[in-house]
Amino acid sequence: MGICIVCRAEQRTVVRISSWGVPHGAQGHQVNYRWTNVAVCPECGAGVLVHFDHDCFHPPWEEPWDMDWSWPVDADGVQRLRSALAGCPDPLEPSCECPAHRTLRDSTERPLPREDPVTIVSTGNGLPQVRSVREL
Repeated sequence: MGICIVCRAEQRTVVRISSWGVPHGAQGHQVNYRWTNVAVCPECGAGVLVHFDHDCFHPPWEEPWDMDWSWPVDADGVQRLRSALAGCPDPLEPSCECPAHRTLRDSTERPLPREDPVTIVSTGNGLPQVRSVREL
């Protein structure tokens, strides 16, 4: 997935929240491709929420085709996420319809504030939601 900004170890994807479209260069690609994941460092436990968006409608010199946004996720939030995913049949399947995936997709559907770190909170029924730390 990437390199941890805290300790420089290789991160691992914990959950693929959503994915839409076909990657550029793959058969069936039609202009747009995007995904949202949470990755975690196995060394220090730091997490990161990443949203990637590819749009190749314009020539590459007019605007970037690939853009991504990321938010740090605190270790407590990562632990809550892992606990909430215990009942998920496949955390790496973004089309999973388990309650945890649905709640995560709902909570990342609207843009998150760029300047705020995020965390994962548990709802009253134990489902994970992504929240800005300012919303707490």
